[in-house]
Amino acid sequence: MRRVLFVVGVAVAVAGVGATSASAAPVGEFAYAAEAGATPLSGSARWVAPADEVGVWESGGAVKVDASSADGWDWARVELSAPAGEQLHEGTYVGARHRGQADPQLDSPGFFVARGTRSGALGCIDDQADFTISQLTRAGDGSIVDLEATFVERCGGPDAPAATGEVHFHG
Repeated sequence: MRRVLFVVGVAVAVAGVGATSASAAPVGEFAYAAEAGATPLSGSARWVAPADEVGVWESGGAVKVDASSADGWDWARVELSAPAGEQLHEGTYVGARHRGQADPQLDSPGFFVARGTRSGALGCIDDQADFTISQLTRAGDGSIVDLEATFVERCGGPDAPAATGEVHFHG
């Protein structure tokens, strides 16, 4: 009986490996940790695909990172943008200011963050952030296929409690 179970177990494992490779699902992770009193990111959270949804896309000059639990009730969004007239590229951006989702690009780098749960959603209209893009690869059609980024965000001023986060996406 042990041999039969072993053979079935190996067959299932091999079939699983083939199915995972064939689907080529994106690999994504978004995580943050915040100092006491930080907002809208508080405490800590981590989303990892494929159990969670992690997506990266670009629109209106901003790279948008969306992360949510499988049921959609626990989510976060971060948007990173270069100063007006520039396209976001690898490098460190210092002094990023709040850039609303529908706002035009700013003279400085832009940053937007929102966090939501079953009880509601929070954002910050006084974001101050620094962020680093260590890898940013676009496909021929302009879509983002790889993103490695870190950020430090403060809501309300340079001395406000900080949230630090990181994004790893390889699609």
